[in-house]
Amino acid sequence: MADSLRDQLVKAGLATSAQAKKAERSGRAVETAKRHDKAKDKTKGKDESTSQTQQVKAKAAQQRAEKASRDKAIAQVRNAKSEAKAKQAQVRQLIAQNDQRTKVKDDEAVPYNFVHGQKIKKIHVTKIQLEALSSGRLIVVNNNGIYHFVDEKVAEQIAARDPKRIIVAHGSQDKDATPSADDEHYAKFAIPDDLDW
Repeated sequence: MADSLRDQLVKAGLATSAQAKKAERSGRAVETAKRHDKAKDKTKGKDESTSQTQQVKAKAAQQRAEKASRDKAIAQVRNAKSEAKAKQAQVRQLIAQNDQRTKVKDDEAVPYNFVHGQKIKKIHVTKIQLEALSSGRLIVVNNNGIYHFVDEKVAEQIAARDPKRIIVAHGSQDKDATPSADDEHYAKFAIPDDLDW
């Protein structure tokens, strides 16, 4: 009984040897095709898993790039805030170190009026300070609601950091302005020393 099924069919006369060989070849072809299909499925599975891996990697790279751009934007905002705080601290320090406003005794007090925003403010100064303020040698600066006097050089440093702090700078307006016909006309008239507005 060691004979194969093909041999047994040929001996029984149910098939010829040519038919048996042809059936065997077609069987081998089917088996070979199945093996190739399995191999293709394996490589297809590998290709699919490779493409899925690539998609996951691409998505992860995109998320990292988005996170990096968000982190960069947050860092820029944080740096801008810290830079603004540093500038404000420098302005406060400049004002504190160079403040020329002194306490005025009641008998020496002279009112000095100036405009801050939409309001007219009034502070009492000495006559020397009044002359310096009027000529532009002293500049009125705002330090969180408190008015201080600084000289022109310090005022330029403050204006470079925060121009909103400069409240009254008579000298800088006169230097920048071009003389007009009215200025020439009124230059003939003397301004009284006791003029207060």
